[in-house]
Amino acid sequence: MNAEVEPSTPRSARARWLRRGVPIVFLGVVGWLVEREVGDFDLPAMQRALLGVPTLPALAIAAFALVAVAFTGLIDVILARWLALGLRAREAFRLAFVANTLSNTLNLSGAVGSAVRLLGLSAHAVELGRGAALVGMQVLSLPLGLSALIVLAFVFGEIPDSLRGAAHGLGIVLMGTAALYLPAFFVLTSRRRLMGWLPEGQALPGLPLRLGLALVSLADWLFAAGVLHACLAISGVAVPLPLFVAIFAAASIIGLLSLVPGGLGVFDSVLLLALSAAGQAQGPVLAGVFLFRVAYYILPLFIGLLLGSTMLAGRMPALTRARERLRSHPLFGLLGLPASLLAGLGMRLLALLTFAAGLLLLGSAVIPAVHEHIEVVDAVLPLAAVEGSYWLSILSGVFLLGLARGIDGRLRVAYRLALPLLLASAVLAVTKGLHFGEALFLLGVAVLLRARKREFSQRAMSLTSAMTFGWLAGLVAVVAAFFAIGIGNIFGDDSFDLFYFGADGHSSRLARGFVAALVGLVAWLIWQAFAVRRPAPKRPDRSELERARGVYAANGAGEFGHLSFMGDKPLFWSGDGHAVVAYGTVRDRLVALGSPCGPPSAIRQAILDFRRFADAQDRVPLFYEVFERDLSLYHDLGFDLFKLGELAMVPLAEFTLTGKRWEDLRQAVNRAARENLVFAVLEPPFDTVLMSELERVSDDWLAEKDVAEKGFSLGRFDADYLGWSPVAVVRRDDAIVAFANLLTPYGSDDVLSIDLMRHVEGAPRGTMDFLFARIMQWGRERGHAWFSLGMAPLSRVGDNPYARINERLAALAFQYGGRFYNYQGLRRYKDKFAPRWVGAYLAYPRGTWVPGLLIDVAALVAGGYRRFLFGGRD
Repeated sequence: MNAEVEPSTPRSARARWLRRGVPIVFLGVVGWLVEREVGDFDLPAMQRALLGVPTLPALAIAAFALVAVAFTGLIDVILARWLALGLRAREAFRLAFVANTLSNTLNLSGAVGSAVRLLGLSAHAVELGRGAALVGMQVLSLPLGLSALIVLAFVFGEIPDSLRGAAHGLGIVLMGTAALYLPAFFVLTSRRRLMGWLPEGQALPGLPLRLGLALVSLADWLFAAGVLHACLAISGVAVPLPLFVAIFAAASIIGLLSLVPGGLGVFDSVLLLALSAAGQAQGPVLAGVFLFRVAYYILPLFIGLLLGSTMLAGRMPALTRARERLRSHPLFGLLGLPASLLAGLGMRLLALLTFAAGLLLLGSAVIPAVHEHIEVVDAVLPLAAVEGSYWLSILSGVFLLGLARGIDGRLRVAYRLALPLLLASAVLAVTKGLHFGEALFLLGVAVLLRARKREFSQRAMSLTSAMTFGWLAGLVAVVAAFFAIGIGNIFGDDSFDLFYFGADGHSSRLARGFVAALVGLVAWLIWQAFAVRRPAPKRPDRSELERARGVYAANGAGEFGHLSFMGDKPLFWSGDGHAVVAYGTVRDRLVALGSPCGPPSAIRQAILDFRRFADAQDRVPLFYEVFERDLSLYHDLGFDLFKLGELAMVPLAEFTLTGKRWEDLRQAVNRAARENLVFAVLEPPFDTVLMSELERVSDDWLAEKDVAEKGFSLGRFDADYLGWSPVAVVRRDDAIVAFANLLTPYGSDDVLSIDLMRHVEGAPRGTMDFLFARIMQWGRERGHAWFSLGMAPLSRVGDNPYARINERLAALAFQYGGRFYNYQGLRRYKDKFAPRWVGAYLAYPRGTWVPGLLIDVAALVAGGYRRFLFGGRD
């Protein structure tokens, strides 16, 4: 039932290091080459080139880029027909578009696009083997066109010139190797032994199919090259077509080999190096590459996210089942596919886009505005409005950087603040300097957020998680960079005057923007501390406890329902109000005590409601001590299970003080008679005199054991709590020497159990055995079927070589941990009552680290981490 994380092998460890190391190496090499060959970036020249781009041709190129990205889906359509998947062309195109836009941006060696395809096809009820075959053929087919382009570049003889100034020899080797892929594909795909991963009975791809895939792939790469060529052309870069094809092919192959998502930085640097070596000016080249990134990557990504959210959001149950089926597929494991990608389709990307929106606002504040644009705005708006727009855009930028964490966590309040901020920032982008491209990007992010409105269901999140600190580090880094660049600008301006207001007062405006950045950072920290804090759980009052008692009386209270009357645990009610469960909180865990109580038909929904309740607070939902009868339900609802121990259940119909089986208890009863011990069951309400006597016994027991009261799954001495049920006492000469509160059955339950079991230090030997024997006799006389002796922790946990690793470690604690807790002694003591043992389990979300959960639950039972770590009494 548990999807354990496989242990790391040397091969998988090497693969991880390669995935991390190769991009760093490539980025370092191209960065060094750019520094050596090009020097500093001429950002003002890039800005001037972008401002000179005509609007209508730019829009036409954006439309052309969408067509180019969509055209890639033709490979999926061809393969779907060849494999007879029964998928309509329209559905194949849509799924391919979503997969390709995410893959273009994230890359990860094709893993993201493959993950989307596999999960999407499985959700469309496509047989797993055939869906994997489509993915495999698509991955093999896509590079064919690039290989063909490289062959064409060699034919035109442009390779040596295009790489002049870069790593010439290495470039020739890489491109020569890539050119061999085209003939290798035709040879290898004709070998049945090498294509054994195709579905059984599926014919090998014929020559017409392979030629068709190669031609479509070539057209696809030519489309991409056409988009880049058009972006460069409208930016003022004129490159002969043969030379451009060679440069594009070289940059593409090096970008793919770098394993950097989208080839970002590597592809762009190779283009800049090669075009600069060809005599092109740096500013227009940078502008053209920037336009290409926007047109071919960012804009299609926006559309893909919108399509994905509408196309796949309604298929989440099917996608969840598909994800579980795919875990065992070799292709899934080979590619290291992100199993949860579609479950949160695009939410992380939306968070990154929100962060990018804040970064863009701060970045545009650092770059000097075009003087002519400022003058145009000054002619329409008062100077104060222009200066205010600049100041407020920095404030909004810092807030958007911070809100990205909330967007990533699906936080409702973050969405409600980010959406108007994006819309307002788009207006500010225009009023501060006619930054229309910036405004369009901000509006695009706002549209994407609005399309995913329903998914922002979280009401709180952890402020101390590693994820939160990671986003915070990004925020601080960007703000620090903003200050560093700004200070550099100010020190470089000899005429700097903080209070100068005018079209040419960039340094003064930037210095005043520092105040906005600081105000934004402090305001965001204060807002986050109060707005996203988890609500304090409300403990139940008497009326709520009476309501819960009504549910128990009608449907049963399970093993732990009565413990809710301690009043130390909040009560969670299902959405329909028919089921209830007590719970506790520790760190970011929400721990339910047992299964929900209520009508059998309401339990499943109550578990789901509790999980959503925990998710809304960014907490981990746990169900502590659930029993064997409910295990299939928790498994079906996505929980893993860890065995905590076994519950000792005595069948009262078999209980008697005669015979060898009950010899120890019979001796305890006989000894009690000689010691003048008297047993009685007292019914509530109890007077203060009795409560004082019981408290004396309890205090004596706590002092003797040198322990503090515990909680959660264990009762504590409390007069109000004891007043909810009968109390069994043992007296000696009219003085109470031992007692236990009885948890009598509710509703359809037929299990009698006890909670507090305490005795004075000088109680005669065997007093507690006498107490248990009489309680069981009392329960049998009243027709109860079972008596629960409670759990023996870690009993029969991990006691075979096939048990999971966490449970085998727990078995070592049971065997050798007697110094800290008498696990084996407790099991032996309960064994003398000849009980039936019932397994008790912890239900937890898949992928959660179990030892950490057990430590948290132990701290919860102990009354907090201070008591858990240092022990002692109050």
